[in-house]
Amino acid sequence: MLTNGNRWLTVRDSGILTVRAPVEGEHAWRENLVIVPTYNEAINLKQLVPAILRQGPFDVLVVDDNSPDGTGAVAEKLAQRFPGRVEVLHRSGKLGLGTAYLTGFRYALAQGYQRVFTMDADFSHDPSYLPALRQALEDTDVALGSRYVHGGGTLRWPLWRRILSQSGSVYARLILGLHVRDLTGGFKGFRRKVLEELLPELDNMHSSGYAFQIETTYLCFRHGFRIVEVPIIFEDRLVGKSKMSRRIIVEALGVVLALRLSQTPLRKRLAMGLCLAVGMAAIGLAIVFGAINIAPGLSARLARAPAEQAVVLPHGQTSHSIDRRLAPALAAKKRPLRRERVAFLQLQGEDLTPNVPLHFTGSGFLPGEELAVTILGQQGQPEAQLTSVIADQAGRFSVATEAIPAGLSPGTHLLLVQGQSSQRLARASFQLHDIPPTVTLDTYTVKNRQDFGFAGNGFLPNEVVEVRLGSPTGQRLAAMSANAKGNVAGRVMVPRLAAGNYTLFFVGRQGRAPTSVGLNVQDFHPWVVLDNYAPSPHQRLGFTGEDFAPGEEVLVYLNRRGGEPIARLQADTFGRFQAPASWGVGALSGKQEWIFVGQGSGAMATATITIGP
Repeated sequence: MLTNGNRWLTVRDSGILTVRAPVEGEHAWRENLVIVPTYNEAINLKQLVPAILRQGPFDVLVVDDNSPDGTGAVAEKLAQRFPGRVEVLHRSGKLGLGTAYLTGFRYALAQGYQRVFTMDADFSHDPSYLPALRQALEDTDVALGSRYVHGGGTLRWPLWRRILSQSGSVYARLILGLHVRDLTGGFKGFRRKVLEELLPELDNMHSSGYAFQIETTYLCFRHGFRIVEVPIIFEDRLVGKSKMSRRIIVEALGVVLALRLSQTPLRKRLAMGLCLAVGMAAIGLAIVFGAINIAPGLSARLARAPAEQAVVLPHGQTSHSIDRRLAPALAAKKRPLRRERVAFLQLQGEDLTPNVPLHFTGSGFLPGEELAVTILGQQGQPEAQLTSVIADQAGRFSVATEAIPAGLSPGTHLLLVQGQSSQRLARASFQLHDIPPTVTLDTYTVKNRQDFGFAGNGFLPNEVVEVRLGSPTGQRLAAMSANAKGNVAGRVMVPRLAAGNYTLFFVGRQGRAPTSVGLNVQDFHPWVVLDNYAPSPHQRLGFTGEDFAPGEEVLVYLNRRGGEPIARLQADTFGRFQAPASWGVGALSGKQEWIFVGQGSGAMATATITIGP
């Protein structure tokens, strides 16, 4: 585990990370690195790191600033759980977001990573967007996760944060002359060559906090690197406390002006400074004033009316929270304020697949009241209404179990539980992963009219699973129901098929992802043994045959196939038959050929005898 010798890093110490060369043989796993700075993110980090690793070939570097809540210890356990894919760098204290990223950049270059990504640790940046950022880097140098381009937006952000963020981006664009719409976001991807060229300048940057994001993008622009904005939905954190402060806002205002003036010839600086002073001071003061004075009031009002929070989408579209039954709480805002009891919801497992039910428990509601349970999607839209639960006399409910509704798409979902009398609201998020089911056969080589067994898991509980030949919509061979755990088992009879390789598809009628298995069908090669190959006249002959189709009728012809058979035999379930002393030779003499033809398989076997005088 790389902790740089298991000692704490200061800002100066981080420079030594560039000394280490990439480890030989690691290049296949050194393509993509996601840098996650942390400070008091223990709860979020437990879920975030596995979510990042599920997105594909992404490694994770956690840069922790000696978090009091034990984030560093959580990161160490994750590194032990995912060796080679998760590393941790511990720093001696809260040294700033910018220096955390610089430490991560140096590590990435030292380890030979070709693409480097940055993201927040609080799930405001959805890891599912990482493949899109990685794909964008195929054709560009810098990919920015953007809230303010078509397709982007914010989820559950208070009004004052939206005003502050968009005003800050507009302010920075006007001062710096950039065309990037989202300059304050931290969800980014860089090609290696970008960091190699910028790193000497990054050591002398003006900012160490959130203004680092603006300054980094500006440097990329100045160096002529290609920049593309990838739309993302930014979701306000569900756990923990935001790091935004007045000091950070003031620092960002000053850094933007400093960047602009630092790139202007000395002769023009005074004139520009004088022209910009009045306008920019007005804009800056407006932003600061809004954050310092307006924000608390707006936050308080929004906290008293959680149902009015909305998803902000491009072009001014909004999607309000679905529960209109919170209207009485809005009407009550004119009444004298009183302390409200907070409702609490806990999920037992937050990484789910469609065949794994939701298990949740809650408290903080009124005794005996009915609780409505709703699932919301990533855009805040209602997706499913689950069975209501009843709080006990302590205002709690024990573990409730609900199957994942059919048709729920993969991604982040929000579970809401609302008291129908108290209007108290509790919520928790979970990740749904669309993992294809798996099926195994008891044999992968069969013959016509034989059957084979199969067993599978990962289907939806109690759904009907069909076995189809050649494609998900091909010939149906069988159908059976999965059990309550999504497991299925059965046997399938192979129809009459030409010899060759075939694909079987196991398709759940409610599920979205069928699974397939290869099957080899072989021809029958029957053979027959006579009990005497040189009989005398008037003796009786017996036959024994194998490798016919199970249960098929076998017709016996003499010397030529066709006409009326001289005998009819029945193969057993193993494709065999025995007919001792079943046919009299009679007056025949010389060579005679016996022809055995399976009526189900069409397979044929022959045997020749010579009848003596």
